Amino acid sequence: MSGLSWHDRYRSVRAGERVLRRMMPDDIPAAVALAERLGWQHEADHWQRLLSWSPEGCFVLEEPEVGLVGTVSTTPYGTVLGWIGMLMVLPERQRQGLGQQLMRAALDHLIARGTQRIMLDSTDVGRALYQRLGFRPVCKIERWEGRASTYLGPRARRMRAEDRPAVLALDRTLFGLDRQHILSRLLDDYPDLAWVDYEGSDLQGFLLGHRRHGQVNLGPWMSLSLPAAERLLRVAFEQLQGQNVVLHLPDYNGRSLILASNHNLRRTGYCTRMIYGNAEPPQGQALAELAITSFATG
Repeated sequence: MSGLSWHDRYRSVRAGERVLRRMMPDDIPAAVALAERLGWQHEADHWQRLLSWSPEGCFVLEEPEVGLVGTVSTTPYGTVLGWIGMLMVLPERQRQGLGQQLMRAALDHLIARGTQRIMLDSTDVGRALYQRLGFRPVCKIERWEGRASTYLGPRARRMRAEDRPAVLALDRTLFGLDRQHILSRLLDDYPDLAWVDYEGSDLQGFLLGHRRHGQVNLGPWMSLSLPAAERLLRVAFEQLQGQNVVLHLPDYNGRSLILASNHNLRRTGYCTRMIYGNAEPPQGQALAELAITSFATG
């Protein structure tokens, strides 16, 4: 993306006794504890995936005697897209400029990589900061949740190993970018939470999931048609009957909002999807994306 710049690139910074540096695997327990302080549900395996996708692009702030006081992550999609997530600051250290310091590190890192567009999902609390830094709203991503139940009607099936190439190829077409590093890691970590729908020999869609804090997050949910999308949801709910499920749905996709409502899920919140500068979001097939992967990775 032309015109993306800060005054300097990321460098390890010491401000008094506070240190900004790259995140290391040893920081994960403290990051999990910080998330719990804030009421976020991010366990160690979530951080491990973020570090595997961007070992040089996750950052922490730490203070002597206090320890870790802030985090931020970046997830690259090559240089076409960079995603910022996991901006957390210890409650008693908020409103002291720490969030902006972490964001600057994330932006500098992504810009130095030659990233064409930078995006994130923002809560209401963070939106003003992101707007000051040059982000603008794109859409809303709604959180829907409830307890999985079975429903009458045709179903898709569990994904098998031989389906993976077709799933990755279809996702590149529908999502508009190559994100096989993200999907492959989810498939490796949660092979039991993956479903596909075919018409004859043609793949129509897929639904992946991951477990988090006693619930199942479903997404990405990608489908060429509404019937295929519903068949995927039915097979997932049949397997997960009685468990708590969460989906993050783009507000511009009426298909997924209708299906969520028809399957007794309820809207419990939202985030605002934002993009940096004057760039445009990736041009995938908007109606094919029924649920995103996560707020932290897009």
